[in-house]
Amino acid sequence: MPERPDNGSSATSGALSAAMRDALQFDRRAVSIQGGLLAAIPVAAVLALGTVAWSSVAGVTMGAGAMLVGIAWRTAGGRPPLALLATDATVMATSTFVGCLTGSIPWLHFGLLAVWALAGGLLVALGSRGGVIGTQAMIAFVVFGRFSQPAAASLGLAGLILAGGFAQVLFQAIVRWPTPLQWQRAATANAYRALAGLARGSVETSTLPVAQALDEAQKSLASLTLFGDPALMTLRSLVNEGLRMRVQLSTIHSLMSRRQRADGEGAPAPDQGAARILGLAATGLDLAVGAIEGDRAAAAELPAHMDRLSSDTAEHALEPDVSGLVLSRRLAGLAGQLRAIGSLAMTAGAGSGLRDRRPHARTNRPFGQLQADLATLRANASLQSPAGRHAVRLTVVVLVAELLSRHLPLNRSYWMVVAAATTLRPEFGATFTRGAERAGGTALGVGLAGAIAVALHPSGAATVVLVGALAWAGYAVFPASFALGFAFITAVVVFLLNAIAPDTLATAWARLLDTLVGGSLGLIAYALWPTWSYVSARQSLADLVEAERVYVKAILAVIAGGGRADDQEMRSLGRRVRLTRTATEASVARSLSEPATRRIDADQSQGSLAAARRLVLAAHVLRLDAQEGHGRRPLPALEPLAADLDTLLGTVDATLRAGPEAPAAQPVLPDLRADYEQLERAAPTDPDSAAVLIELDEIVDAANGLAALAGLEAVDDEPAARRS
Repeated sequence: MPERPDNGSSATSGALSAAMRDALQFDRRAVSIQGGLLAAIPVAAVLALGTVAWSSVAGVTMGAGAMLVGIAWRTAGGRPPLALLATDATVMATSTFVGCLTGSIPWLHFGLLAVWALAGGLLVALGSRGGVIGTQAMIAFVVFGRFSQPAAASLGLAGLILAGGFAQVLFQAIVRWPTPLQWQRAATANAYRALAGLARGSVETSTLPVAQALDEAQKSLASLTLFGDPALMTLRSLVNEGLRMRVQLSTIHSLMSRRQRADGEGAPAPDQGAARILGLAATGLDLAVGAIEGDRAAAAELPAHMDRLSSDTAEHALEPDVSGLVLSRRLAGLAGQLRAIGSLAMTAGAGSGLRDRRPHARTNRPFGQLQADLATLRANASLQSPAGRHAVRLTVVVLVAELLSRHLPLNRSYWMVVAAATTLRPEFGATFTRGAERAGGTALGVGLAGAIAVALHPSGAATVVLVGALAWAGYAVFPASFALGFAFITAVVVFLLNAIAPDTLATAWARLLDTLVGGSLGLIAYALWPTWSYVSARQSLADLVEAERVYVKAILAVIAGGGRADDQEMRSLGRRVRLTRTATEASVARSLSEPATRRIDADQSQGSLAAARRLVLAAHVLRLDAQEGHGRRPLPALEPLAADLDTLLGTVDATLRAGPEAPAAQPVLPDLRADYEQLERAAPTDPDSAAVLIELDEIVDAANGLAALAGLEAVDDEPAARRS
């Protein structure tokens, strides 16, 4: 797709200013003193052990391996992802071996560096986990590959890197499992705390924090552990109930909002009883949080509160209309879920001791994840993909930087290659933000290292203590500010090298100069060959429409057939929609941070996201009814509307992927409103069918809105959705 023409530099200047502001951001809440300490201990430990047992070179090499693996964890924060860290250590060791072994053969070393850079750039398609592995593989190849060695010595150096990296992995594997299911209970409780906040919210309240907390709880229960106890299944049941409740609460808020809009601005709110029940539900969820965490008082209060909630729900009376019937059904379902959650929460909070532990099967599927990752990489191995273009640009920059580093009179010039490689990102904002963070962090770190060297002149054991303290500070603040974290890590690198070749000030100055030169090279390369997020943002919107198309199609097929929806299938499709929406919002946000002449249309993208949200909220209501399957009769008259809706959403998907510049003729869209009216005449006059029609009215209106925003002429004789 051709890029948009550039109409001036003021928009670019504004985007650069925004990137600089992002580089200066500091999220105080993300600072983790404990996380920083846990990541720093292995670095200092292997540095001391290697130095005492073998040599300062061995200690520094092992310390570098532990340090880099720690960075792979702490830049994102959260709980240490052991599989990622182990993969990172293994890949770095392999890169070290290959780099050292081929260092004496320039043409082969240079060619393999190109392969490493191309693969590292393509790995960003897998997200942050792929990006960190690709980046650190290049760092190991470039840095340690400068020490050309025969096979045995290369293997020994790679072994030291692997030992340092796995020391970090092993230490985190031990300390992250302090007591039986403590972390798992905490993660589950945090998810229910977020659910309580959602219950107190409204239709405008984002469900993303809840979804993220539930994902974290799921990961804690599916990670590689050796033992489990009976409470494990209880926690999994709680997470599953939480996944359903997130949809349930979102649906109830949507129904309440639509009923209030239908009654008009000045009308009294018809759902005060529903709001009261949601308040009781929120309080019940708060008590469940306490019970899960082991609060006996909260656990003792739970049964009585759940009885009160059930009683209020049974007495709750709404206006005798169809939408009121649907809302009452959803509130009753919410009360039933909360009763189950109350019982599970008390069981989970009780926990169990070591005597009850027994082996259990792994619940993650590494080979399935590997297959999915390989499919993603194949799909992005093209210049049509932002990741593919980034990989080619990164390869060119790394090779140019490598050539320059071998001919410029710079000390430790490999840092220039590392800086150029790590500055480049697929997106405009991320590239210039990361460039500013590395430059500022390096300058601050060099100044810090110089000041410490002048004041303390550390050596021997003092260097080990100093490296540990600086690593602790850097790892603690990395999630809050990459620039500040990188400053401390820069100082760590300076003192690690000082343990081998004492000349702290010269090392610090070389680090600063090489980083500035390499970072500037990366920024210049992006300026000469930019890749904008405009195309990828449109593709993401298309992905969202496609995910919702499949979700709605599955739901309507169940309703038309009169069966009961499969819970696992609905959950999987709903999760796909949610994850796709999260990725789409991030992609659109990245594009909107770029220069105005290069970004996606703000009105179209935001309008499309809003219409897609309306569509999926209505689909959630139908899904919950279809999952309950309380004797609903088949509705075959729905099939024409379902087929035409599938066609329209498929056309919107294809149009978004093609882009506005595509010369394709205007497609003829099906008349969803006519299909809806035909269904309305043919549908039975029972409450279930009437409830389905209410949600289909919303879906038709949202789908036609998506078509209009995509530049298509949707056929709709009634552009404003009718409300029952």
